[in-house]
Amino acid sequence: MIEVQVGAALVAGLIAGAIMEGPVYLQKAVGLPVKQNIFRTWGNMFGLRGGSGYVVGFIFHEVLAAAIAVVYAVFFRLIGVEGSLLLWGVVGALIHFTLAGPVVKILPSIDPETGAVGQQGFAYRNYGALDVATAFMGHMAFGVLTAVFYALLYPNGGSALLF
Repeated sequence: MIEVQVGAALVAGLIAGAIMEGPVYLQKAVGLPVKQNIFRTWGNMFGLRGGSGYVVGFIFHEVLAAAIAVVYAVFFRLIGVEGSLLLWGVVGALIHFTLAGPVVKILPSIDPETGAVGQQGFAYRNYGALDVATAFMGHMAFGVLTAVFYALLYPNGGSALLF
């Protein structure tokens, strides 16, 4: 059974948290109608708009991602994981997405088209299928990347823990 390695989990979460939002911003950059913007949403929670809201939102998202990665590590330990972290990362991602769906519904996000606050719905459902799929894939990427980086950073870990 693997032990909880907080340092490895924190670094894995920081990396995975930064990468998981990439598809949202890449889709926006090429003109796809993705409306979600978690950095803006987190910044809005702190009463900030514009550039400072994005910076604070990004920092908050990274802190949250690091903390969630530690939860993944504790989860791995509690269920007695000895390997196959890639598979367990997918399981963690499915649980994470399921829990994030209702959280997204209550967050005070600002709809970029209407300016309405809190209209994104469960897992961005009110924003459309593209947003739901993007949120799902982002959480899947987070789970898999957290598992990969955790295994790679785990003392004497590496690919032996992944598969």
